[in-house]
Amino acid sequence: MFRIFTDRHGKPVCNSLKKTVQRVGALVFPDMCLNCRALLPVSKEPDFSEPAFFCAECRARGLPAFEPPYCRICGHMFDTGDTHVCETCLTDPPVVHRVRAALAYQGLVPEIVPLFKYHARLSLTPFFDSLMFNALDRYFRDTEIHWIVPVPLHPKKLRQRGFNQSLLLVRRLYDTYERHYGARPGWQVDASVLKRVRYTHSQTGLDIAARKNNLKNAFQVPDPARVKNAGILLVDDVYTTGATSNEAARALLAGGAVRVDVLVLARA
Repeated sequence: MFRIFTDRHGKPVCNSLKKTVQRVGALVFPDMCLNCRALLPVSKEPDFSEPAFFCAECRARGLPAFEPPYCRICGHMFDTGDTHVCETCLTDPPVVHRVRAALAYQGLVPEIVPLFKYHARLSLTPFFDSLMFNALDRYFRDTEIHWIVPVPLHPKKLRQRGFNQSLLLVRRLYDTYERHYGARPGWQVDASVLKRVRYTHSQTGLDIAARKNNLKNAFQVPDPARVKNAGILLVDDVYTTGATSNEAARALLAGGAVRVDVLVLARA
């Protein structure tokens, strides 16, 4: 038989020991703000259920949510007025059906997304997970989706970076949905639906025309039968000009998909 030892308050000793070790660890190896690297204060009764990411000064800059008014198609946010279709989408409609996001690319967001993407601050992943699920549930709950597809990296870039940030943003969506609703979703998350077959240079610093040319024929659907007549939700970290998402959507539609929507962590 196993005995569960308790302290004088009747609480399991193992839990008390765990909390003690956590408190000592926080003092010996104090948390630092992921953005400015300032030391974070250690409280007498720290809450270890959620890790501390940012100092008060950085948090004050805000993590603004993606909120209306915005373009009904590309999600470009307006300062005032009502939600409507922007001039760009009227004159040059994108390939994707609509774009929605968890965050606006403002405040602290332009700094923490690169931390996650380029500096492997993967401790942010659980925080981003919850944001992505909430956005999925808010904007695409009633949309017929068959596949949730992270925008793929070329194998060479994947080896260089070590991970695909878009895949990290979606890999827990299925389990989160199942826990939240007590039922399985009607879609699957699958990174093999779309492949990046041409290595491309960074889009940073390129204008819209150069971005489109840089990504031309970069994506391919290995098995078109899987996407035939399917609704696809494409997931990426940031939507700026839409060059990446639209080229990926073009390949999916050419493979037989009937509709491609986009969900991103942040809309610039």
